[in-house]
Parts: sequence; C-alpha cells; structure tokens
Amino acid sequence: MPKPSLTDAQRVILAAAGGRDSGLVLPTPKSLGDNRGTLGVILKSLLTRGLITERPIMPDEMLWRDTAELGRTTLVISAAGLEQMGIDPNEHVQHESDNSRLVDETRETATTGRLGGAAEKAAPAQESVPKPGSKLDALINALRQRDGATIAELMTATGWQAHSVRGAISGSLKKKRGLAVISEVVEGRGRVYRSATNEASE
Repeated sequence: MPKPSLTDAQRVILAAAGGRDSGLVLPTPKSLGDNRGTLGVILKSLLTRGLITERPIMPDEMLWRDTAELGRTTLVISAAGLEQMGIDPNEHVQHESDNSRLVDETRETATTGRLGGAAEKAAPAQESVPKPGSKLDALINALRQRDGATIAELMTATGWQAHSVRGAISGSLKKKRGLAVISEVVEGRGRVYRSATNEASE
C-alpha cells in the first residue's frame, strides 16, 4: 500500500519526532518558524491522518491543548507516523522510564486548542483519586485482573494510544500513586502487565 504524500513541513515534523526517544512532536523544528497559526494547521492535519497522536502532558513538556478526556495534552508521533518515516514502531517503543513524570488527568486550565509556547509548560499535578468510570480508573481495574492485561488490552479498556498507556502506568500509577505494577512475557499473549498488589493479597 503506497504511503500518503506529505508536505515538506509535515515530513520535517515527523522526522524530528521520530528522531526523539520520547517521540515528542513539540517543540517543532526551528526551521519551520514560529507562526502558531500555520503550525497549528499542519499539526491538526497530521492528527487527522493519524500520523501523530495526543497523550497526557508531563512536566517540562510543551502544551498542545486542554481536553475533557485527557486533560492537558502534548503530541507524540504515532506508529503510523513512524512507519511513514520508515521507522519500525517495534524498535521505537518508549521505555516506561521515559514517561516517569506523567501528569494525571488535570483540567484546571481552560486553554483549548492552541499551540503552547516555550514558557507554557505543564505544572506538576496534585495527587488525586481517579474518578470512578474515568479512563485512569479503567486502567487500574484492568491491571488488577488476576491475569493482568497486555498493552493492546489496556488500550481497548481506556481508548488511549500505547504511548499514553505506558506513560500512565509509569507516571500516574507508579510514580504518583506508588502502585506496584509488574510485567512479564506470557506465552501466547506477549508482555502482560498487572498490579503486584493483587499478588501480595493472595
């Protein structure tokens, strides 16, 4: 299947994100200038095509927008975006430590749909209990199942991309809440994640 064509600006953005271990899209390369309106249009087109995706923001990362589902978000290159740039997504998986400072779903700021500036960084969120029925709550419940869950299953449970799932496990659960999450390779399923708290109570 032929790859969709890209503009020079889109290709520059994807190449830069694909070259970062974090997969972060923001900040965009300086060669593209700093016209937020133009950059916003380019980024929205990449989002629409599924070449980049949103995930909850971490401290010191640039803000993309504030959403009802994920709170404050930034942008990362997606598996489709990596493939578009000729990068194997399986060789570009973010290690959990890369997202160890993931901020929980926070909605204090009403900065909707605008490209963040250099001074517009995420601030550490206060500890909070996941709201029943929220995606973070769904993630915790899935991890507490006796057989645990794979990344694909956690993506289904939350509706998040793999980047967001891994980040939430490492940041929101491990770092912020002290929840022990272990992982192991299970034959026939692949890598499975589950709450170690369940083991201790058995």
